[in-house]
Amino acid sequence: MTSHWPHQVELKLDKVSAAERLRRVEAWCTDWQIGFRILGTMAEGVIRVAFEETCFARAFHAHFGGVIAPTDELETALASDAAAVDLYVRLAGEYLD
Repeated sequence: MTSHWPHQVELKLDKVSAAERLRRVEAWCTDWQIGFRILGTMAEGVIRVAFEETCFARAFHAHFGGVIAPTDELETALASDAAAVDLYVRLAGEYLD
């Protein structure tokens, strides 16, 4: 995800009402003069609405629901991957000794 829009809310959209719900999201953000971005996800029918400030993400979440995505999600995933690789390397070293 992008660092300029770190505060994100994940929404599930069904195919029938997706277009109308997205229009409501755009209208609400425009009415309140809130900058936002719609980001795709790997899951079908799930989008992320990204904001520059936490207060906007919280207000959006309160109005539309969804799930607030952790701001350090990528860093957490990378750190856990690095820890797993370190463990693997350490175990491989012990096995080869």
